[in-house]
Parts: sequence; structure tokens; C-alpha cells
Amino acid sequence: MTSDLDLATVVAVGGYLCLVGLIAYYGYTRTVDEADFLVAGREVGPIVGAGTLLASQISASTAIGAVGIHYLFGLGFIWVWVGILVGWLVALAFVAPQLRQFGGMTVPDFVGTRYADDGADGDYARAISTVLIVAVFTLFLTAQYTAGSLVFQRLLGVTETVGIGLTAAIAIAYTAFGGMRASVVTDALQAVVLVGGLALVVPVALAEVGGIGTLVTRLEAIDPTLVGQAFPLPRITGFVVASAVGIAAAPVEISRFYAMRDEDTVRTAIRISLVAQGVIALSVATLGLSARVLFPELGTPDIAAFVLTQQLLGPVLGTLFVLAVLSAILSTIDSVMLVSSAGLAHDVYARLIRPEASERRKLWVNRVAVLLVGALPVVLAFYRELFGGLITLITLLNLSLQGSMLFVPVLLGMHWRRATTAGGIGAMVTGFFTVVAWHVGTELTGIVPRALAASIGDPVVPGILVSFVVLVGLSLATAPPSDRSTEPFFSEAE
Repeated sequence: MTSDLDLATVVAVGGYLCLVGLIAYYGYTRTVDEADFLVAGREVGPIVGAGTLLASQISASTAIGAVGIHYLFGLGFIWVWVGILVGWLVALAFVAPQLRQFGGMTVPDFVGTRYADDGADGDYARAISTVLIVAVFTLFLTAQYTAGSLVFQRLLGVTETVGIGLTAAIAIAYTAFGGMRASVVTDALQAVVLVGGLALVVPVALAEVGGIGTLVTRLEAIDPTLVGQAFPLPRITGFVVASAVGIAAAPVEISRFYAMRDEDTVRTAIRISLVAQGVIALSVATLGLSARVLFPELGTPDIAAFVLTQQLLGPVLGTLFVLAVLSAILSTIDSVMLVSSAGLAHDVYARLIRPEASERRKLWVNRVAVLLVGALPVVLAFYRELFGGLITLITLLNLSLQGSMLFVPVLLGMHWRRATTAGGIGAMVTGFFTVVAWHVGTELTGIVPRALAASIGDPVVPGILVSFVVLVGLSLATAPPSDRSTEPFFSEAE
């Protein structure tokens, strides 16, 4: 780099961080109580709502990781987007409007109300779901910090350690002060910037490789599986199921549903977001495949997006695109931090430890909780090989965990009156630990035979099956749920 380019890069990064700081200040000045901090006063409309759903979904796993996976495996990874589409359609029809009508602030709010027959007015169920959600999102933040570090390494030439520290510090600071109001504003802006950036780079990439037809021909010359199917059917099924159930009951998206004005707003926001996600899916696949043709010898797939954009767009536009990627990463991080910190501050402290706490105290406890949940993944980021190594593989493990522990209890809890507290809690716990055990047995120790692991494809498959069997089995084996746990979700006619 020349000194001029170094200065331009520093100015661009500094300007971006100043903008983030201003948005955080805006959120801080508009936040007076816990409802403002966690659900933006339930004032989010359909356009901003669509932007925040898009931004919370399009994370490092998309902006960096999915480009890298397409680079490595080719077109076959497009099946993940089918799963994401299915997940959003399930959420649109069976999850999002119902949860917004319920009107809580967090997933544990739903769990504690629907599964309240635990002998403690739902407190046990609430606490268990909180612990599991915080555990899962600690893993997810590991992938986001890794991606943020890659961005800072490319932009500023810092070490991995410094990059991870910068990512964590920036995200913690503006999330702790700005809360959900700052989060939804940055999400909407990030969605526009990222879609605009992709619209800029995709035509350039296609022109560079010679068009779609030439792209396919050149990929076939490298490896025919790049335009065919690089994954066996069980693995594809696993991708689809993990993506679908992970999205349909994702705590991050659910927190956004709670922040919107009403059920109609939620439906409209999801539909708009789906259109944009379709465009992004095709764009990301195109970039990954183009990078494989133009730069076939990259050391790690996770740098494919950076190399491609900076080589094709030049240093200035390339830097701006990388900043858009950083914005995507930070938007996802703040969303995850809000969910995890809400578990500690709202669901544990305010509901279980100090229900009489003032709004001011609860607000500051939420801010301290952001600091706590943001710190642990900094350490785990240096041991990410335990969770899959590549950003997208870590994210898929996260989707498998959250889908296996929440999809069945949330979906059946809202649509099957006979679901009991024992069934709901049992489904969450067994779904979570089935995925953990499967991952350890297949990826870390090799205890599970390779043939069996290959035939199953993804830990979400046994996770969902076990969760479903446990919920239905325990629900039928125990007394019907009380009116208190069902009245908020079912009418008398049901």
C-alpha cells in the first residue's frame, strides 16, 4: 500500500466508526427503559423491519463465509438457501405473527409463559432456555469475531488478535449504549449498503470471467463437481433442515418480531426481506464461483470475498465494499448480543432475581450484560477449529443447535394445546445435547462410525427427531397443561 492509500483507508474506517458512534448516541438518547433497549418501544415499521430482518440474517456467514464455501464446493451449497427460504415461510405462517401477538420481549418470555407448570411459575423453564440460548450464541459470536478480524486484517494490516479485539470492542460499545434502536437503524442502513455493494461487484465479476456460460465452462475444467453436486444427499438434507429450523425459531429474528408494530407489519417485513435475500443468495454464489475461476490458489476460502472485490474494484471501492461487509458483521453481532444479554438481564435478573428493580437499574443491568456476553467469545475465537473452523461451518453448527432446541417447543407450543411443560423443557434440553453429542462423536472423537455419520448428514437431523419424540412422549405421559399456560395462545374454541 502507498501512504496515500493507508491514509484513505484509515479515514474511511474512522468515518465509518464515527457514524456507528453517532447511531449509538441516537439510540442512547431515545432509550429510557428496558422496553426501549430490547424492543425499540415496539415502533419498528415494515421497511425498517425488513432491513433489520435482512441484516440480522445476512451475517459474516453470508458476506464472507458463504462466498468461501461456494469457492470451495461450488454451486452445490446453494441448497442452504432453499432451507433458509423454507424457514422464513414457516416463520411467516406459524411463528412470527403469533409471537408478535403474544407481545413478549425474548424467547424465554414465551417459554416461561407457555411452559409455566414447572412448580415455579415458569421460572425453571425460563432459566433453562436462557442458559441454552446464551451458550449457543456464544458459539455464534465466535464466528462473527473471526470474520471481523479478517476485515480489520485486510483493511489495516493488524494481527488476528488485534482484529478480534477491535471487532469485540466496537460491537460491545455501541450495542451497550444504543440498544435495539441503534441496532435496527444500523441494520437498515447495512442492508441497503450491502445490496448496493453486491449490485456493483457481481456484474464486474461476471464480465471478468467472460459471462455465465464461460464461468460454467471454466469451473468444469477445474472440477466438474463445482457445477454439479459436491455433497451427498444426506449432507444436503442436513443443510436444508438446519437452515430451515434454525431460521424459523431463531431468537435473533424473534426479538425483531417483538419490536415491530403489529402482526401485519411482521408479515410485510418478512415478505420484503425474502425478496432481498433471494438476490443476495444468487449474488453470493456468483462471487464465490467467480473467485474460484479467477483466483484458484487461495490459502483459505474465507478470504475469497476480500481478494475478489479488492482486485476487481480497485483499492478505494474495494475498501468501501469491505466496510459494507464489516457493517454486516457488526449488525449481526449487536443483534446476537442483545438476545444473549436480554437472557441474563431481563429473563434472569429482572424476572427471577430482582423483579422489583427500577427501570433505570434494569436498563443498566442490560448494558453490563452486553459486556459480559461479548467477552467470552473473544477467547473461543482462538479455538474455533473445535467448532468447524470455517465461518459458515460454525454458523451451520449454531443453526443446528438453536433449531434442535427451540423449533419443536416453539412451534408445537403455539399450535398443539396438549404440549406440556415437561415435554417443552425436555425437548429443549435433549435437542441441544443431542447435537452437542453428535458433533463431539463425529467431528472431534470419531466415536460415531463414519458410515452412520454420512447417512445422517447433519446433527440437526437426530436433534430434531429426539426433540420431537421427547416433547410428544412426555406431553402424552404427563397431565394436560394448566389453563394458565395455554390461555395466552389458544382461544376457548380450540
